Amino acid sequence: MSNPSRRDRLGSLLRWGRHEPKVVLARRSDGLGERLNAVLNAIRLSDLLGVEFRFTWPLDHADEESHAIAPADQFFSRAFLADHRVDHDTMAEGFVLPAGPADDLDTLRAQLASAPRGLLAPNRSLASRIDGEAVPAVLRGYSSEFARIGFHPDIEAAIEAARAAPLPAESTGIHLRAGDILDGRFRLENRFSTKVISASVARALIERSRADGSTVLVFGQDADLIAELCRSTGAIDAATLRPEAGLSRFAEAMFDMVLLSRCARIIGGSSGFAVHAAYLGDKMVDVYSKLVRPMEAVAITRADLARHGPTYHAKHRAFSWWSAYYEARKQLTADEAIELVGAALEADPTNPRYLLRLAALHYREGRADSGDDALGQALAGDLDKDRVTLESVMSLSYRTPAGQFDSREIIDDVERAAESGSAIAALYRAGLRAARGDADDAAKDVATFASHADLDGRWGPFDALRPRVLATLAEAGRPAWP
Repeated sequence: MSNPSRRDRLGSLLRWGRHEPKVVLARRSDGLGERLNAVLNAIRLSDLLGVEFRFTWPLDHADEESHAIAPADQFFSRAFLADHRVDHDTMAEGFVLPAGPADDLDTLRAQLASAPRGLLAPNRSLASRIDGEAVPAVLRGYSSEFARIGFHPDIEAAIEAARAAPLPAESTGIHLRAGDILDGRFRLENRFSTKVISASVARALIERSRADGSTVLVFGQDADLIAELCRSTGAIDAATLRPEAGLSRFAEAMFDMVLLSRCARIIGGSSGFAVHAAYLGDKMVDVYSKLVRPMEAVAITRADLARHGPTYHAKHRAFSWWSAYYEARKQLTADEAIELVGAALEADPTNPRYLLRLAALHYREGRADSGDDALGQALAGDLDKDRVTLESVMSLSYRTPAGQFDSREIIDDVERAAESGSAIAALYRAGLRAARGDADDAAKDVATFASHADLDGRWGPFDALRPRVLATLAEAGRPAWP
């Protein structure tokens, strides 16, 4: 089914103008799990409030191997689409999220009444916004809502195959995630780190679960890593339980999601895929960071990489070091933090995230020269890229919602270095300021950099980045840095 025509979209707008009935809307453009989570919440909210639900299904990420976003007519039944799907673009305005954090039915009805078009379904548990004591329905699982989604026959066949696959009663499903968080642009951003269980922590959790007598199934996107973990621990690669042929990658994703939902225990990160599987099984995800304490993760990572590191791809080694640092960063000494981030950088030297964090850690300890070296290396990567703006600024931080500035933790360190006379820190801060639309202060920092660069030949090559810093001011529509 193709997207609605221009006439359909105009008709939708006209109906809104004629007091179109209010609905609960699921409107997401990210991964499969998050989209389906919102659909389940839309169904539940619509039942609670006695209104219809609708959903959108844009083709964002459809061409990415790390996501399983099929065109709507290849994923849902014709009847379900006809009854509930609406155009993504024309449903961008007029909907509000439940206010939370302790709404009840009366406040939800009031919000629905005051919203121009209806309520927007969140993609995570309704219990985070609605009082479970006042509305007990928000605390139960979502298997009944899932049963109301009409899927394409090919997807339905995959779901039925997953329900029929033999599965021991005492089974643990471990969802690793990987994909674009290790190999795509999201590997530059900190906020997605907790979606992925590192190779080192995954091995420890598999071994613990096996020692407790559980059969362990491993789910994820990196076939080579999963094969190695299963070969060396006795776990089962969940992909080997799929039908031998005939599944599209979209159907494979649904097979895995439903099979994971059947596991007695689900261990994962904050990935929407694992969360959705838990919803279908009327259970919760056991989050890995609650099972392995931060400093314990550091010790596990050191021991595992010393023994098994050569069997992992370099990016998995790097992420294991990074994840150990990131989970324990508030408990580590400065030298420990620098060692762990340095090890991640050694394994994945093209990732500016590690250089930027290393620079900040050195600046924090008053090691200006070492901080300048690391920050200079990060910006040197920008010199080699044919981009208008600074990639080491823009890709790291500015696609996040307001209030979730991705590099918030390092900003004070860069600020202090710039104030203390670091030319390269002034240039980087200029990029930060430009990206948040602060033209005057960005220009001042550019001028400061230029004056320092005239006196120190080390920074001369970076003069080519000055126009790129100011070009970030043209990046309209990005969230402001609060």
